Amino acid sequence: MTDASSLEARRRSRFFELFESVPRGGPGDPESTGRALAIMANLPVQPRVLDLGCGPGGGSANLARLTGGRVTALDLHAPFVVQQAAAARAAGLAHRLDPVCADMRAAPFAAGVFDLVWSEGALYSIGFRNGLELCARLVRPGGYVAASEVVWTVDSPPDEVRRWWHAEYPDIAPIAEKASAVTGAGLEILDHFTLPRDAWTLHFYEPMKARLGEFRRAWSGDTVGLAVIAELDVEIDMYERWSHVQGYEFFVARRPG
Repeated sequence: MTDASSLEARRRSRFFELFESVPRGGPGDPESTGRALAIMANLPVQPRVLDLGCGPGGGSANLARLTGGRVTALDLHAPFVVQQAAAARAAGLAHRLDPVCADMRAAPFAAGVFDLVWSEGALYSIGFRNGLELCARLVRPGGYVAASEVVWTVDSPPDEVRRWWHAEYPDIAPIAEKASAVTGAGLEILDHFTLPRDAWTLHFYEPMKARLGEFRRAWSGDTVGLAVIAELDVEIDMYERWSHVQGYEFFVARRPG
């Protein structure tokens, strides 16, 4: 292993160690979950649900509780899947959650087997359009796709925040462009909405700030760990200063059929 690859492996290890300790892997909140589900008028009473890129915490178990269905929690990072399974057991829902550790690019499912494919802030990892096409393949005709994605909420964001996002995620785009990606994947948009500020602050960044303080002390002599913390400090600062030009858009769509 080269020095560069070894350094990147250590960085990823620290990154995941930190995210394993927070309740969410990205912006989101219970109200927005409920709002998205309420749009799905014809969701079966006991749907088969795929939480694609489930991340840390207990979001998959919560989906099982809210939908009354059976949820498959898929993530490439095994500890996240373990966390989802543990949350389901704690809630008495272990019999309705199937943990799967796999790359979403090679999701081990037949086409059209799910009533709902749910993915909060995770499709970016394979490209939003690619992720939508995967969702459209896995959901049955007439089934639903719910996905959130980072967007510009203004036409001309300032240069500072634009440059930062271009380095972090150059595929960020206006809401209309992301909506076009949804329809371009063969899905019919039923509704979409921008996540509220609390989805970023109360439910994501505030718990993260608490953990960053703890890890800053624990990693005081670890330059790689401190560099990961510094990256997240910048991310939080960019949101706090530029929340009026960026956001997460939650799309609820249906596969025609």
